[in-house]
Amino acid sequence: MRFLIPLVILGLPLAEIAGFVAVGREIGVAMTLLLVFASAVAGIMLLRIQGFGVLRRVQEAARTGNDPGLDVLGGVLIFIAAILLIVPGFISDLVGLLIFLPPVRRAIAGFLRSRMTILSSATGFYRASSPQSSGSRSSGPQSAGPRSAGTPREERRGPLTIDLDEDEFSRKTEDEDDPPPPPDRLPH
Repeated sequence: MRFLIPLVILGLPLAEIAGFVAVGREIGVAMTLLLVFASAVAGIMLLRIQGFGVLRRVQEAARTGNDPGLDVLGGVLIFIAAILLIVPGFISDLVGLLIFLPPVRRAIAGFLRSRMTILSSATGFYRASSPQSSGSRSSGPQSAGPRSAGTPREERRGPLTIDLDEDEFSRKTEDEDDPPPPPDRLPH
């Protein structure tokens, strides 16, 4: 395993050069260069099209409160595939095209997921899926009723803004000398 990375780093460019020579001998130099240019353009276009699709799926998963981990992993694989298509070479193009295929990408993502841990955290506020919250948005906080089978989540309750007075906010590292909070404020 220790010698695999240097072997790939040294062997891949040599294999790509051998591929250029073999393809150039069969179809000619001009067609070989045109094929390399076309694969780079295809990589850029696929990155743009597939990248926006992945971005849309990640945003939708985050908006609905689902875990976007698999979509992010798929996006990383699409990015790697596009880079492999953009880099000149027929072996890298072949690997890049294989990664662009959804079944191959899912298999790679499943393999990677079994070998690593994907952590994601959701922050922010979300609204319950109810007819009230899907209508017009008001500026005040909305309350969701008790959790029912029809709504996947309740809205988080609480103020959206924390307002601190000057006597409550300090950039000092030592808070022992500060006066206690005003009596109208409850400690947490």
